[in-house]
Amino acid sequence: MLANDQSQPQSFWVIVPTYNPGKDEWAQWLRALKAQVCQPQKVIVVDSGSVDGTKTLTKEEGHSCLEINAKDFDHGGTRQWALNKALEAAAKTQENSPEYVVFLTQDAILSEPSALKNLLLAFDNPSVSAAYGRQLPKSGANWLEAFTRHFNYPEQSQTVSLADREKLGLKACFFSNAFGAYRTQALLAQGGFSIGLPLGEDTLMAAKLLLSGQSLQYQAQAAVYHSHHYNVLQDFQRMFDTGVFHAQNKWLIQTFGKPEAEGMRLVQSQWQYVWRQKNTLHLIWGAVQMLTTLGFKWCGYKIGTIHRLLPKRLSRYLSMYKSFWQQHP
Repeated sequence: MLANDQSQPQSFWVIVPTYNPGKDEWAQWLRALKAQVCQPQKVIVVDSGSVDGTKTLTKEEGHSCLEINAKDFDHGGTRQWALNKALEAAAKTQENSPEYVVFLTQDAILSEPSALKNLLLAFDNPSVSAAYGRQLPKSGANWLEAFTRHFNYPEQSQTVSLADREKLGLKACFFSNAFGAYRTQALLAQGGFSIGLPLGEDTLMAAKLLLSGQSLQYQAQAAVYHSHHYNVLQDFQRMFDTGVFHAQNKWLIQTFGKPEAEGMRLVQSQWQYVWRQKNTLHLIWGAVQMLTTLGFKWCGYKIGTIHRLLPKRLSRYLSMYKSFWQQHP
């Protein structure tokens, strides 16, 4: 990083949780990070017991590696714990705290050497306290997954403030820690990430920042390759957890609106895409895939919203995030 380049942040750290990403995949992640033209002052990996060589590769690159038990992993709590530990260590050595902190996931591969630089340029706007980048489908992603990525992460950047909730609804606080950055002090001023959530710590923080009068930035020119190969059961489980999250945080729906409107807009776009298929077989198969996935997701979400009526053992089975139910019996 050039000291005389005023468009660059003074300092930033990268934090990423890991759990058996695969040795080759993790090596690819590390190479993409190493290729960045804008390098972090510190990389903190918080590992939940990987046995695939992840920790060895991490230490060989000279990065910090914190370790926890897999059963103790918490989406918000683990990330905040890693940041707090690193801040405490920096204070002991009189090292400056970072101006920004970037969160990534182990399966989000930086798309080009300027990805981190472009993400952090969002903070040139002083009203922006958090920014997230574009997520591109990985090679081999099915059409539904690729379509959803392009729908949720379009080509145009966007700044969002609380005033936009009338137009965007719940989409106003859409955010992703798969590739997201925060002003460190703004994050800490909100108490850090919430604990005890099956997912959504990023959405909750985004909502808090908006309500405090700050803005979010979607930075389309900063991208990672990040997509999943979920089957219908995994789609159900993911949406079950989303339903649990919304049931836990009813104020989020009351303040920003229900998620159904945005879901319907996605379905309409998917249907328009399917209808344009010239090949009848492709049209029929696309419609079957879309309706099957939609049905499982809708059922998962609705059942998740009433999880308190279910036996905890059943909820754990229906959830993708199993350790959540062990931590909150």
